[in-house]
Amino acid sequence: MVLFRGDVKCKSLQRRTSISVILPADNIHFLQDKEEIIPQPYKTLYFLHGLYGSDDIVLANTSIQKFAEDNGIAIVIPCGDNSFYLDNEKAHAYYGQYVGRELLDITRNIFPLSDKREDTFIAGFSMGGYGAIRNGLKYFENFSKIGMISPALITDDIVDYTDDNNVLRSKDYYESIFGNLDEIAGSDKDPKYLIENCPDIPDIYMACGVDDFLFEKSSDFYGFLKAKGIDATFVEAEGEHTWDFCDKYLKEFIKTVI
Repeated sequence: MVLFRGDVKCKSLQRRTSISVILPADNIHFLQDKEEIIPQPYKTLYFLHGLYGSDDIVLANTSIQKFAEDNGIAIVIPCGDNSFYLDNEKAHAYYGQYVGRELLDITRNIFPLSDKREDTFIAGFSMGGYGAIRNGLKYFENFSKIGMISPALITDDIVDYTDDNNVLRSKDYYESIFGNLDEIAGSDKDPKYLIENCPDIPDIYMACGVDDFLFEKSSDFYGFLKAKGIDATFVEAEGEHTWDFCDKYLKEFIKTVI
């Protein structure tokens, strides 16, 4: 396993931004005196962190590096700040465009990553779960599978939030990210709208703990998918909104793409 950490110059964000890239290369097992060679170019998962997170926080709190090595898959973790991986035109911070398109071009130009849709996946935890479904559908031509772990599928509710100093409940914050909250429904920020208008829906995997404060949102979205005749996977399991839960079901999602 090889880990690269650094930063790239990004047109979509008009600045440099950090990324972490895990490659299933150099799998040398010294005690067994053997080396595993994973054929290139590599299948690739683009994994999106949650609110308050970053690429290095994912590395510190999950076993994602071992998952990459054990399963022969490359994993790219961008830094999405607290953007919900949406495009903020006023700030010229197009996070959706970045993770849905430009990041793929950047990393494929540097690393031996497959450019095939069937080898390319997007997933995320919490805020990143929303980012994965939104951008996995908006840029459906680039991704064959979408993974959502404890996803923040809150677009139906934030219109009713009140002003609060806590970002999680702050209407001002969500307006700064989503724009006019009354206009989310029926827009490309609404996962249900994107499902209804996506010509080629990627495979969808969802996992959420039954004690997670976001569980009802996941259950509702899965019910919506079933009503639309979409064959998605939804894992309801014991657990809360924790790194331990993320770690376990990120691994389970990776098993579905190798």
